[in-house]
Amino acid sequence: MIKIAFFDVDGTLLPLKQLELNPPVLEALLQLQKNGVKLFLASGRPKFVLPQFKGIEFDGALSFNGQLCFDQERTLFENALHPQDVLQVFENSKRINKAVVACQPGRFASNYRDDVLMDYFQAASQRYELVDDFVGFLQEESIYEMMCAISPEEEHRLLDDTKNVQVVRWWPYACDLIPANGGKGIGVQEVLKAYGISKEEAISFGDGGNDIDMLQATGISVAMGNALEKVKEVATYTTTTVEENGVVDALRHFGLI
Repeated sequence: MIKIAFFDVDGTLLPLKQLELNPPVLEALLQLQKNGVKLFLASGRPKFVLPQFKGIEFDGALSFNGQLCFDQERTLFENALHPQDVLQVFENSKRINKAVVACQPGRFASNYRDDVLMDYFQAASQRYELVDDFVGFLQEESIYEMMCAISPEEEHRLLDDTKNVQVVRWWPYACDLIPANGGKGIGVQEVLKAYGISKEEAISFGDGGNDIDMLQATGISVAMGNALEKVKEVATYTTTTVEENGVVDALRHFGLI
């Protein structure tokens, strides 16, 4: 019996640049929740820009690709980047002349404007600010995630001399940097542990490379029809695309609604 469901946002619940759920998806989620299943968002987005959908309230979320997990009452898990690694990634980015965005719990900022990064954020209807004292910003509060517009072939250069950093991505032109011992999969495991729910009682939905470990952390896993091939390869089931309301089709396929 499924007790909890984890949903990636962009490309899974929402087509890119769309802000509201399609009515069939909203209706299906409400039915799933009525059936006693907890609903969790699982996103690379920071907590403060997670979407608030009209007509439904999710039970909790994995933000920063699983580095900060919470429900309506408490923080369930947090895993920030080590301050030394944050500064090292910044030094590496300067060496190859790439802008980076760093994410604090309540804001994110960059050292300079990068058009590709701007497109990256706009794809999820987000914006970041530019700050003059970027090093000071990096040292103000915990940094849970960093972003950089860089190709898969070059991304390893951001990791030089870091101790505990990995690259994940859902978009080919930019990447997210999170703790090497983190990710959506770890976030799912910690949430399940907090509720005493087994892997077999959980289902997850995703489309991007940063969703793979999440899909592997639940008993049933669903890849969207628009997902990367490597995502489809690890999923229990591949549904239709996000534009075709693939979440609804999958929930019906498994008899959950």
